[in-house]
Amino acid sequence: MITTDDAVRIFSEIEARPPLMRAKARATHIGKEVDWTATFFSGEPEDEQRVFLAFRHEASDKMIFTRVVMADYPWLQSMQRGALVRLHGRISDIGPLTIDLKAASLSPVAEAVP
Repeated sequence: MITTDDAVRIFSEIEARPPLMRAKARATHIGKEVDWTATFFSGEPEDEQRVFLAFRHEASDKMIFTRVVMADYPWLQSMQRGALVRLHGRISDIGPLTIDLKAASLSPVAEAVP
């Protein structure tokens, strides 16, 4: 399982490679399970049940994309940009600017009260 700390190391290693060697390095992580905390960025309904979601991850400048059934996560309807969310899923693709997760499960992260 790739944690947030592991992701920082992995993405640093990928970005340190010459540009034309990065795709091969990214491909080695396809199918790996992740457990990350990320910030909610945006979302759009895809159909009556599913929504497309975008998150930002502190480990890289990449956007994280996933799709979920809205009925499973009613709290998403009131989610504001920048809110913390725990993402658990499997990497299905890593592009130059994006990471796609499949079989994602989400949970809100309670922010610490000062």
